[in-house]
Amino acid sequence: MNPTHPTPRRPLRTAAAALALLLVASGLALSAGPASAKRARLTEQPAAATVSRVATFNVLGHGHTTPKGNKPHYDPSGPRMTWAIQAIEAEGAEVVGFQEFERPQYTRFAALRGSTWGMFPNARGTNAQINNTIAWRKDRWSLVSGTHVNLPYFGGQMLPRPLVLLRHVQTGQLMYVFNTHNPASTRGPAQHLRDRAVRLMIKLVNDLRAQSPEIPVVVTGDMNDKPNFFCPFTAGTGMVAANGGSNVDGVCTLPPSPRIDWVLGTPDAPFTGYRVLQDALVRKASDHPLISAIVNLPAPAVQDNPVERVVVIDVEGMTSRGIRLAGSSAPHLARMQREGAFTFNARTTVEKITGLPNLVSMLTGRRVKAAAEGHGVVWNRDTGSTVQRASGRYVSSTFDLVHNFGLRTALLSTHARTGLIARSWDAVNGGGDPYGVDNGRNKIDTVLRLADDAALGRSLVSLLAGDAPEYTVAHLGSVATAGRTHGWHSKQYQAALTRVDRTIGSVLDTIAADERLRAGTVVVVTSDSGAQRKPGKPLRPVHFRVPLMVWGSTVVPGAELYSINPAYVSPGNKQVGYGVRQQPIRTGLVANLVNALLRLPAIPGSRFNADQAFNVFVGPS
Repeated sequence: MNPTHPTPRRPLRTAAAALALLLVASGLALSAGPASAKRARLTEQPAAATVSRVATFNVLGHGHTTPKGNKPHYDPSGPRMTWAIQAIEAEGAEVVGFQEFERPQYTRFAALRGSTWGMFPNARGTNAQINNTIAWRKDRWSLVSGTHVNLPYFGGQMLPRPLVLLRHVQTGQLMYVFNTHNPASTRGPAQHLRDRAVRLMIKLVNDLRAQSPEIPVVVTGDMNDKPNFFCPFTAGTGMVAANGGSNVDGVCTLPPSPRIDWVLGTPDAPFTGYRVLQDALVRKASDHPLISAIVNLPAPAVQDNPVERVVVIDVEGMTSRGIRLAGSSAPHLARMQREGAFTFNARTTVEKITGLPNLVSMLTGRRVKAAAEGHGVVWNRDTGSTVQRASGRYVSSTFDLVHNFGLRTALLSTHARTGLIARSWDAVNGGGDPYGVDNGRNKIDTVLRLADDAALGRSLVSLLAGDAPEYTVAHLGSVATAGRTHGWHSKQYQAALTRVDRTIGSVLDTIAADERLRAGTVVVVTSDSGAQRKPGKPLRPVHFRVPLMVWGSTVVPGAELYSINPAYVSPGNKQVGYGVRQQPIRTGLVANLVNALLRLPAIPGSRFNADQAFNVFVGPS
């Protein structure tokens, strides 16, 4: 297992408590079982993932740019602070660790943004305390508590550095933030002081983790060091830098183009979107760049229900009506409804109701239309192209995120058209890996093309019984083939669905019989298309209405997915457009559902379930 994988291996008590508080405040409670789940619904959507841009910024202290300072060619600190604020807000930062934040700069920031930003320490802090200040947007975060930790600075003097515990306003997520400025060697050799500071920082992080292992820790600062900071600090704490790099089995690999300004987090706070901003505005404000990254903290319900692997089974052509008609001849699909969460009224994409476009949406979280940031795959066959060429840009997928964070992936299929998917994220066409250890461009570790659905089922069971990948996609084509050949919902169609049901049953039985699998596996069963319309025939609900089922030991049993996801509204028999404010559950949300379940960030550029709020755990009252 890649040690940079960001997921903790235990329920997060604080996250669970936060969720419980949200439920109590809303007059909600956890479901007691399937019967109550079917009778009621949540009135508020459970908390989403916490996604927040964190920055570090050495703003060049006031004294440096006075006439007697060593950088008098810079403008005074007043206008520089104004420009710094403009840069921070343009970058979308919500939490900032400031260094060289002298009293005039603190006062200027408070005067300009005191109503919208909080700061620790407050204005009563000493000059030594406010020189390193942590600020946060009040509409996004609130202060739970703050303290100072002494670290060595020039001459070995022990000076205070801020440590705050913040709570996210919308999600209730807690996060520690520590900010520091370790001494440069401008007043004589200071490596020994920086080394001592790093040792104390290691102790601080480890003490926080021992005391509150459920609360992620973020560290910002000007460390005035690169390898001499990064290597011992990551080795001693297991923290991960926002700009990559790794420290595995004593082998320390620096991030590409490392800087002395750092943003780091514990593995349960994975970063995306690392940026170094040093444009004209930043250069006017300071002699340091503005460094920032997005920290991604899983939704509380996800944190409290750890999942180790997800299996997505895509049954092409399986309609909701077909499942209802199957009745007792599809006992395992009925089991998924009884033991898991489900809906018979999910939707395909608006643009296309055919298989491959919707399967690509289920992998990328994007709509189809390329001009609207979609994936661009409008055909239902393998043309020899790639998703990237269809879109005109690199399109990330769940395969990317899972693979880049050090987990394993697999694609099993019975149809040649999925060659497009295997090719799009292979060693030639896959993207780079910006997170931790470089796991390469080939995002799909195992690709299996099977002769038929029965063979696929056997291979999938064998894969699960062995060293199961964390993310597996299985595409079954026999139901659609029967529908196209013999008619939708014909006897042959229903027979094919019955055979697929047995395949699904073998997967469920394999998981249920293995304690290792049972405790941490979620199975998603859906369809990338319903019945396919014949040319010239009208578009009917049977074409775009598809089932979506989620099954696992911690998934709330018997719940209709709309009832536990009130942010989504059932569209009845309609196929509503993307412009409607209240959207239906679309199968394209499976991509970010998988990422959320594995406690990974949402896919960059995705549209469906991008906030990862879609819920399968918390039952209705």
